[in-house]
Amino acid sequence: MAYSAVTDLLTGNIPVPQYLDPQKFVNDAADEIDSKIGFLYQTPIDVGSGTSLPRPAVLLLKRVNNFLATGRLLLAAAAGQEDSQLHAYGWSLIQEATAAINQIASGDIPLEGAVKLDTGDMAAVTAIIINNLDEESHVEAFYDRIANPAYLFSFESYGRRPAPVHGMGVIQ
Repeated sequence: MAYSAVTDLLTGNIPVPQYLDPQKFVNDAADEIDSKIGFLYQTPIDVGSGTSLPRPAVLLLKRVNNFLATGRLLLAAAAGQEDSQLHAYGWSLIQEATAAINQIASGDIPLEGAVKLDTGDMAAVTAIIINNLDEESHVEAFYDRIANPAYLFSFESYGRRPAPVHGMGVIQ
């Protein structure tokens, strides 16, 4: 279920090639919105008449759907001429829509009246849970062993950074 219609697209007088289906872009944009906010809200969110969503939330979802669909449609239509840069208007619409979706998904813009999902304890986990840190950087290991001719390798220093080398290759 899309949050806007093909007639709402912001193409103006820009010609859309016949091989592109605008309805597909509108539906894909709604799916993209749902894929990001669906971890926080039950989707699709009802924006029809009789919805419990306040008007600003309905208009926000409609605008984001329009911006995303129009931007993707314009980029697809201009793909043949995009040798060195993207269609600026289409790209700016996508960036603005993506920023708004991310704010909704992060909870910065709440959708009052939408059915919120119970995320349980996992919603509170925002830090790294697993850390597979190597004891020594591979880059540092390369420079220590290959680029430093005075490097002395011993089994005692294996897995740890060796003491600095001073003088003529003697560890002091």
